[in-house]
Amino acid sequence: MMTKSTPTTDAPVPTVIVSRPGIMQQSLRASMVACRGINVVATSGDGLTALRQVAKLRPELLVIDSNLLDEEVEALIASVKVEQPTIDCLVVVRSSRQETRMLALGADAAVLRDVSPQQFQTELARLVSRRSSTDLK
Repeated sequence: MMTKSTPTTDAPVPTVIVSRPGIMQQSLRASMVACRGINVVATSGDGLTALRQVAKLRPELLVIDSNLLDEEVEALIASVKVEQPTIDCLVVVRSSRQETRMLALGADAAVLRDVSPQQFQTELARLVSRRSSTDLK
């Protein structure tokens, strides 16, 4: 008996983390390594290095921490969305006001820095599954 299965993509989503070196960068990396469907291909401590990594590695997901300057985050999102609009950008923000601003600037998702690890992983999973369902169309 044959059953119809839902197509899935087995390939993990290549991801670049953009966060100043330190505890937050390490925490993001640990959370993302634990998330099924994510492959952290690089970590960057600033926007300029991140842009070089994006051009070289062609990730599908960029996770940006708000420990960068707001202007740097804004410029990074704007550049990525012009150069490679299919890359999803998830920004980890300090406030709901910053969340609203980042979404208005083109981020695909934003999460508050103080969300639980489960909530963060849920948002990552949502982006990955959205990408997978888009890839199937």
